[in-house]
Amino acid sequence: MARASSLALILLSATLFSAAPVYAESAVVLDEMDSLSSTDLGLNGATLDPSGRWVLAYGEESMMKMINAADPSIQVPMPVVGETVLNDADYHPGGLTALVVGEGGAVLRYATEDHSVTDAGGHDEFGESTLTAVAWNQGGSWAYVGSDDGTIWRMRASSDGGAEVHTLEGLGTGSKITEIECHGEILLCVVGTTYDGIAIIDRDHAVHWVGGGIYPWNGLVCPMTEDVCVFTSEDAIGMVDLDATSPSSSTVSISEITGAGGIFTGIEDQHEDRSIISLTPFSLVEHDTGLNASFPWLENSDVVDFDSTVSGERIVATWATDRDSGWILTDRGTILSFHPPPDDSWIGGLMGLVIMIAFPLVIFGVVLSILMSMSPRLSHWVTMKIGSDEEKEFSKRDSRRRSRGRK
Repeated sequence: MARASSLALILLSATLFSAAPVYAESAVVLDEMDSLSSTDLGLNGATLDPSGRWVLAYGEESMMKMINAADPSIQVPMPVVGETVLNDADYHPGGLTALVVGEGGAVLRYATEDHSVTDAGGHDEFGESTLTAVAWNQGGSWAYVGSDDGTIWRMRASSDGGAEVHTLEGLGTGSKITEIECHGEILLCVVGTTYDGIAIIDRDHAVHWVGGGIYPWNGLVCPMTEDVCVFTSEDAIGMVDLDATSPSSSTVSISEITGAGGIFTGIEDQHEDRSIISLTPFSLVEHDTGLNASFPWLENSDVVDFDSTVSGERIVATWATDRDSGWILTDRGTILSFHPPPDDSWIGGLMGLVIMIAFPLVIFGVVLSILMSMSPRLSHWVTMKIGSDEEKEFSKRDSRRRSRGRK
């Protein structure tokens, strides 16, 4: 009987382990995957229009793609203008046009009405500069354009069909302008560079340098729900607390992050004051501006399990479709959706808890069963404590028989 109990407990242990499913450690899971092209598109980024309905992607050889934000399988054919590298884009606050900038002083205007792409002028002012960043101010009266040599211009369309362009004063020492973003509520724009630090552009187009000069900033968002902007560097997150009345008094706080599992390559809005940071190798981290805290979002190991090929691609953009859901776009043109795990994923967590509790009990039961088979006295004591009436009666008779045998 003891031997049978021992075998049953061992079988129970094996059953528990074989029944437990394996669940990802990520806060979200990858789902649908598609590609914008059968070839490598060489994308550098993408921007969401003010309505949240369309995404304009851009990259090598003047490549542009117009993608439906909710269903990326819906796309609008785009003309190819030139063969230059396009580095950044931003929609006018009105949503009717977007500016796209790139190498060789390229400034293109995309019109949503007919999906046309035209030269926005200003080539005489920009020359052959490599333009790296563009952002419209809050009222849409001026666009700020930055270059790889640290120059920042303000531009707008002129009456003769060209562009009116002015160079800002008070610029840095010549490091690359990596990011320009204008806050949606506060009349300030923020600039990131590779080694000159972080600058604020006020409503009068004056530049104020506020710190962060030892970090090569590569990503920037300004959540509308907070009076701050968030920067990313390779292993750090910078927070700029904006002072609307005295821009030069805006303060910078920087946190170096360890154990993120990769290098930060950019940041995008997700929901309210929450943003999503992209990493290489392919993974995501959530940043909560209100809490000034970052959390794992999508682990690279789960991306590898989903598709080992796409795990080697570079994330160039993400956009939200819901609070915790959205899409990821890679440099090759691969699109993947992410969302929270299915509602029944609690079963996996519950099974894990059952295993944590049951496994020690199973081990204890196996050990106890072996000891009982070796010690009749212990077996009798345990049976008298927890056995059924039939088992107790059988144990009493067996104990008396053993006693008579010893005499």
